[in-house]
Amino acid sequence: MEQKLSTKIIFQVLFWGALWGIVEATLGTILHLPAFDAPGIYLCSSTIIIPIAYCLMSNCYKRTGSFYSVYLMGVLAGVIKLTTAFIVGFINRVYMPAIYIVVEALAMGTALAVFKPKNVLSLKTFASVVIANTVYQFMYLVIRIADNNPSAFASMEAWQKLGEPYFLTINFVACMYTLVVGGIAYGLIKLAEKKEWKPSFSLDKIIYSPITASVSVGLALVLTIALKLL
Repeated sequence: MEQKLSTKIIFQVLFWGALWGIVEATLGTILHLPAFDAPGIYLCSSTIIIPIAYCLMSNCYKRTGSFYSVYLMGVLAGVIKLTTAFIVGFINRVYMPAIYIVVEALAMGTALAVFKPKNVLSLKTFASVVIANTVYQFMYLVIRIADNNPSAFASMEAWQKLGEPYFLTINFVACMYTLVVGGIAYGLIKLAEKKEWKPSFSLDKIIYSPITASVSVGLALVLTIALKLL
């Protein structure tokens, strides 16, 4: 039983971690285009990609029942992000995002371990996201200091300029986006149940496959490197 459980966790980690890597490569590239500068924080990676990452981590936790699978998922997504070093070299613009990804996973995995939500779309999951993102935003400000950036904790003025936009504003917007999308998803699921719409395939069977896992990771690696070349 333990061997089966371990195999299941590995496949789930590979699949959801690869999806995270794909989101970082594709949506991350799009959101950094000049066209998305005008909306500011409302269409930045911290308010769009991070909530998606929490959703992916919640799905991984739901299907494995293991909070450390979320940690492993973050490590995999971070390693995929690091492959851009083959293009631009091992510089801070490469390894810092990978570090942030791992920190996100550590924060979310720990929050899930505390709240233990039974469903992805639940108040406990949302509470996990709020706590995890608050911890992550704080750690982001701390890690930035280690990367030779100005400290948001140096003074009240520095906090208002550098700290509040991340710890308060971006955190709030990201959590609200998560709540709205979760509410819409919950409504659609209830509508499908009422109409008795059932998929003709099993998502778990598709995910629990070495072929799905290997293809997902391969696609994530290819997209990450290819889009960096553009």
